[in-house]
Amino acid sequence: MKNWILNIIAVLFFQFGFSQSNGIEDYDSIVSYEIKKKETLFNISKKFKINIEDIFLFNPELRGQKLKKNSIINIPLKRIKKNIYLDSGINKKTIDENKFLNQITKNKNPKKNNINLAFLAPIKIDDIQYDSINQTKEFLKKINLTTISIDFYNGVKMAIDEESNQDIKINLDVFDTKNRIDVIKMLKEKIDFNNYDFVIGPLITRNFNFFNSNNIKTKVVSPLITSNVELRDNTIITTAPDSLKRKFVYKIIDEMIELKNDQCVLIISDQENEKTKNELLKRFPNAEKIDLSDENLFVDPEITDSLMYSNKENWVFLETNRSNVISSVSSLLNSQINEERKIKLISSVSVENFDNPNISYEKLGNLNFIYPSNSFPDQSEALNIFKSNFLDQFGNYPTKISIKAYDLIKDLLQRFIYYRNYSGFDIDYETNLLNNKYNYKETEEQGLRNQSFYIVKHKELEVIDLTNK
Repeated sequence: MKNWILNIIAVLFFQFGFSQSNGIEDYDSIVSYEIKKKETLFNISKKFKINIEDIFLFNPELRGQKLKKNSIINIPLKRIKKNIYLDSGINKKTIDENKFLNQITKNKNPKKNNINLAFLAPIKIDDIQYDSINQTKEFLKKINLTTISIDFYNGVKMAIDEESNQDIKINLDVFDTKNRIDVIKMLKEKIDFNNYDFVIGPLITRNFNFFNSNNIKTKVVSPLITSNVELRDNTIITTAPDSLKRKFVYKIIDEMIELKNDQCVLIISDQENEKTKNELLKRFPNAEKIDLSDENLFVDPEITDSLMYSNKENWVFLETNRSNVISSVSSLLNSQINEERKIKLISSVSVENFDNPNISYEKLGNLNFIYPSNSFPDQSEALNIFKSNFLDQFGNYPTKISIKAYDLIKDLLQRFIYYRNYSGFDIDYETNLLNNKYNYKETEEQGLRNQSFYIVKHKELEVIDLTNK
């Protein structure tokens, strides 16, 4: 698939799917804000040093309406001066001390002048109705395989643009799998993918396993999927195993028990996490249990209220990856905190759903929430600069998928460029980029897998990575 076609789709995607009124270029990021009791637009505008019209620009439904306590609105933050360009995923202040770059650049200059990447994704270009602007607009507004593929492509492009220079040329070819096995089979018959240094994708488990089933010697990267991937010598999985994250959470729990062994424990779990519930019960045999089922995901506040104690720490374990349950339980527990009743929320389930606009940082901070995650939910100066640069290039802010793609490809290229081969993946070094970090190790079976992850703790409005503690 010609890359210029995907570029046109990307333009359509932003023009039709996320067109915004004039003036958006004055901002570099948007945050979700929960309205407090008796707050007014005037109070909020002063707090964030913006105009009331700035708020209306991103919340047009507020015009003529009274603010409702606990409702969530979008707050645009003013653009920062772009006197820094993010040309590396590694903090410039520490780049001279960076063991990874020191090791790979010592007595070595970049040798490989051309790097070839292939990106296989279910763009499904045939599903886009170009003769109908309205249909195209509606199609690209929805989160689907096409929008995910375009989001990922845009992040890849940002990383490639930053790593390319006069000495290094990075070529990217994009192939539309259409989410069909027969198309992937045809691509494998027509194209020698061993001519590429890396193949990124396909994005779907079934398609990835079929593509990498035989005759592929180059490294094939699974960027988003983690479960049921068939490992081979050439496979690279970019997220850490759930078992490794859960083991780290158990270690934190054991340390908490050593410090305080007189607590009330409540375990809320669904059927998919029966094993983790049983592991927790080994540590807390007297814990109260609330079992969720596919038919009933509701947690009765009267039950939780009756099971928790005053003048005693209450530890609630939430073992589910369902975002609606996460949102409702965190809100429920917040309503049951008081001066006499303290609640800590903990989960050993690794999901990205906790970084959700419907779940405020304030509520998670009130609960001192601890959970494992593949990506870090906090903002940083480097991330704000990236968002600003992304906005300039694509006309909109990056999604989580775009940020993940940028971090992944940035790390991949930095490991590869300075070696001419895959030796950069043999180094025991962790790169920490915008919202993701990487350190690859050989698996017990075959291939390479990222071993880095975050244990996130919310404390008030602060977000902490406990793996760095």
